[in-house]
Amino acid sequence: MSKIWILIRAQLINFFPINEIKEPGNKKQSSIVIASFGIITLAIFFFVYNIITAKTLVQLGQQELIPAYMVSVSSFAILFLTIFYSNGILFGSRDMENLLSLPVKSSDIISSKFMFMYLLNFLIGLMFMLPGGIVWVLNGSLNALQIILYFTSIIFVPLIPMCIAACMGIIIVVASSLFKRKNVIALIFSFAMIGIIGYIAVSAMKSGNENSIGIMLSKQITGLYPLSKLFMEYYNFPIYIGVGLFIVLSIVFFYIFAKVVSLKYGLLNTLAKTTSRYSDNKKSYNRKSIFLALYKKEMGRFLSSYMAVLNAGLGVILLCVFSIFLLFNSLQQIGEYSGIENINEYLSNFAPMCIASMFLLSCPAAFSISLEGKNVWILQSSPIRVKTILNSKIAVNLTLHLIGYIISVFIFLVKLDMDIIQTISLIIVPICYSIFITVIGISLNKKFPNFEWESEMMIVKQSMPVIVSAIIGMAALVIPILFHWFLHFSIVPTLLGVALILLVIAGGVYIKTCRLNF
Repeated sequence: MSKIWILIRAQLINFFPINEIKEPGNKKQSSIVIASFGIITLAIFFFVYNIITAKTLVQLGQQELIPAYMVSVSSFAILFLTIFYSNGILFGSRDMENLLSLPVKSSDIISSKFMFMYLLNFLIGLMFMLPGGIVWVLNGSLNALQIILYFTSIIFVPLIPMCIAACMGIIIVVASSLFKRKNVIALIFSFAMIGIIGYIAVSAMKSGNENSIGIMLSKQITGLYPLSKLFMEYYNFPIYIGVGLFIVLSIVFFYIFAKVVSLKYGLLNTLAKTTSRYSDNKKSYNRKSIFLALYKKEMGRFLSSYMAVLNAGLGVILLCVFSIFLLFNSLQQIGEYSGIENINEYLSNFAPMCIASMFLLSCPAAFSISLEGKNVWILQSSPIRVKTILNSKIAVNLTLHLIGYIISVFIFLVKLDMDIIQTISLIIVPICYSIFITVIGISLNKKFPNFEWESEMMIVKQSMPVIVSAIIGMAALVIPILFHWFLHFSIVPTLLGVALILLVIAGGVYIKTCRLNF
């Protein structure tokens, strides 16, 4: 057990920049403080949101549904988020070769990776279960056993969703290894599974059409996560029996899953790291400009990274899906479903912000330099201007945004009845936000690179440039909304003004960044 704890501790130190925080005078400390502030703010937001949700259930007289609701929502969130990083932790990480050479058992290595992933999921579940549980305890007639079992169940809630997400990851690893275009197949499977999960969520929300609000909510909750019915008192057994059964099922499910995966872990890890068994003998020796050669290399490097495309491409994928959904559905139907009366005016004003928000979720420039890893010396020693290297990485980011931009803007123009100012805003605002977040991302990554990563997940999801650029992007998106809400500025001119200011800022940051060497 001591060896497992040492391995977990090492992963925590690598995952969170603990050593960099302790190091005096480290230039990364300022960005770490900003990122920590953003994470803490997000956690507080979830705590407050779940407290408000639980109090709403109390006001509706449905406080007995609070445990089931919190279990359902937290389990769904864990399942959805774990898909994005399960393979990065469990399979194909670069530290496996080093770990296997250590005097530790393979089972200890596997257990440490499972426990590390569990700790991340436990924190996600805690943000939902703890505030909801506090409201439930304060507003219900409960005995000590019910309270103890509920807060004990927080420890076990992540187990089953984590195992389901890991099973999906295993399916992706095995299926993609059979095809020539391994990463393409893996991405297709990944986005298909995300789509299935999204469909389940939408179907669960539509399942409540009963006259009784209690029955409607219970159907929605159990539709989202069937095991949450064990936390309800509508059935023939008391809640403490249901919670106890839930804990036992979670332990048994996780134990069986861990044992089965342990038997084939070596094979799965090999499949995750194996490149295509097919070879392409076609070689091209056409001469290209330096920029085009670098752009092609950067695009190939990005597309060859399953973790990078899955995470950085999500925003553009969601944007395209929403745009296609808008194309094949009438505005009246969308307005009725969303509860917005004048849906055309609403979308005409906020469509630029919708597109811009999706671009903020897709910023591969924020980790493109770190993605070079230990091969960065090739760029550092090459007789190529820093500006050209940065431009190639920026071009990849803008190419990704361009795909979503063309599709979404075209569909919005076709479906919505907009005036000239709204049309100009739709065309200009997303471009300005795209350039802004791309330049900010590449600038932060150039200033705070990480070339010693063990798994691409470390730089793609929780590196300082990614987190800080996301915080800056959210702030840039919220500013025009605050002006509109509190100062009653017209939203369309405000968006245009803020977008042009961001474009000027991006220009200044770009010029300054290009002057700095690696």
